Amino acid sequence: FTGTSMACPAVAGTLAVLNGAFTQLKGSEPNGGLLKAILLNTADDLGNAGPDFTYGWGRVNARRAIECIEGNRYFSASVDQGNKNNHTITIPANVAVAKIMVYWVDYPGTAGASQALVNDLDIFVKSPSNVKSQPWLMDAGSNPTAASCSAPAVKGVDRKNNVEQVQIDNPVAGNYKL
Repeated sequence: FTGTSMACPAVAGTLAVLNGAFTQLKGSEPNGGLLKAILLNTADDLGNAGPDFTYGWGRVNARRAIECIEGNRYFSASVDQGNKNNHTITIPANVAVAKIMVYWVDYPGTAGASQALVNDLDIFVKSPSNVKSQPWLMDAGSNPTAASCSAPAVKGVDRKNNVEQVQIDNPVAGNYKL
């Protein structure tokens, strides 16, 4: 079987395995938002580069998600309104693609509001040589068409979503600032 009818139980089963692996390795159950971020960030990209309206973040890759947990390639933090956080991420040599994702569980928006997002966090990553990379941005516009929904994602400032991912192809080894 294929399609969303099979994707739902497959993803739910994968999340159950990730929850069990995290609990076994770390001694406590993970936050659901953390598992979602790991699952999204380790997915195999399909279709257009980056996220798209057809494949979302891609196909679940349980092996890569488990390796992310085993390798402690994640962290959790909080930020107060109007402030910012800075984090250092060390990227080793010979990495083909670095994907750095920020995900937060947002409060429910007000019914009928023009925008559902309550807390708008914006991320960017600076390389060791101070080159700034922005996250993927998908926007089909206020009146979506078939063409706008099939257009590839671009890099920019995302004001609509509670998940943002910076992708750096062939990064140089070193410390990157999130």
